[in-house]
Amino acid sequence: MRLSELLGNAPAAALVGMCKNAGKTTALVRLVRDFVRRGTVLGLTSIGRDGEGRDLVTGTDKPPVFMYEGMLAATAEELLPLCDVSREILALPDVRTSLGRVVVFRARSDGFVQLAGPSMVEQLGPLRRLLTELGAQRVLIDGALGRRSLSAGVYEDGGVCVLCTGASLDPDMEKVVAETAFAARVLTLPAASAPGPELDRFTLYRGEEAAGAADIPSLCAALRRGGGEAEAMLSGALTDAQALALLRGGAKLEGLRLIAGDGSRYLLRRESFERLEGAGVRFTVLRPARLAAVTVNPVSAGGWRFPPQAFREAMGAAVPFPVLDVEAENGTEL
Repeated sequence: MRLSELLGNAPAAALVGMCKNAGKTTALVRLVRDFVRRGTVLGLTSIGRDGEGRDLVTGTDKPPVFMYEGMLAATAEELLPLCDVSREILALPDVRTSLGRVVVFRARSDGFVQLAGPSMVEQLGPLRRLLTELGAQRVLIDGALGRRSLSAGVYEDGGVCVLCTGASLDPDMEKVVAETAFAARVLTLPAASAPGPELDRFTLYRGEEAAGAADIPSLCAALRRGGGEAEAMLSGALTDAQALALLRGGAKLEGLRLIAGDGSRYLLRRESFERLEGAGVRFTVLRPARLAAVTVNPVSAGGWRFPPQAFREAMGAAVPFPVLDVEAENGTEL
């Protein structure tokens, strides 16, 4: 099955990368080609920058992004001279990047483009909706290294994400598989409803009672004062340092349910996450991601590579989602 088929009827899809050279842009190019063949009007944007011939950080070659006549794109104004398509400017939303204001245009000819879109999560959802209002039947968003949180604006109204990983993450294939499986799990944590209003950095709920806590020591003190199961809502992120403080805070953690906005708010290494789980903490989110597939790139930018079939099979055994190598002919699913 092709990646485009795995997206189903999702109105938007974000390609989320585990590392540089994970294959996000390759997957984007494949999706554009397949959807255009079906007559789908696409809208494109990017978190970060995409479409340049060489990666500005690693210096490695990157696949170019090709647009077809009738497609829409949102990109920074300073990149417009580098887009070799005739274009009709449709909108100038109030979204600014380091490369200037974002411009939304419709391609009036085929050609290569460079994309750079919003850098803040609150901008992505409105920009995605604008592209849809202007005629895009599907919106594709190329993610950026370390910016998995920005894909949160995609999940509303049935949007999905694709997790892209590859050998560039680490020379140890087992570690790449384990870290990718962990990322997929965190992205798709179970949903929870907000028990009540946020009162502080952390808000602890026990039945009808709610108490605000400005930091982890305050949260631990509130946990020690009460008994029974509790829920704690995070207004921001939970880090490794905070996880360690929570574990050392002397509070009973068995039955504590943490509630974050989305999986990207748990900025935890796998070891920290598992230690909290072992202490009885349950992780939930207000906005769970819908993960359509995991793509694998067996070739690294550093020169090492994994056996393609063994890599796909190992990943397929580790995650409960379709696994594809988009470079492989036919994009075979496991």
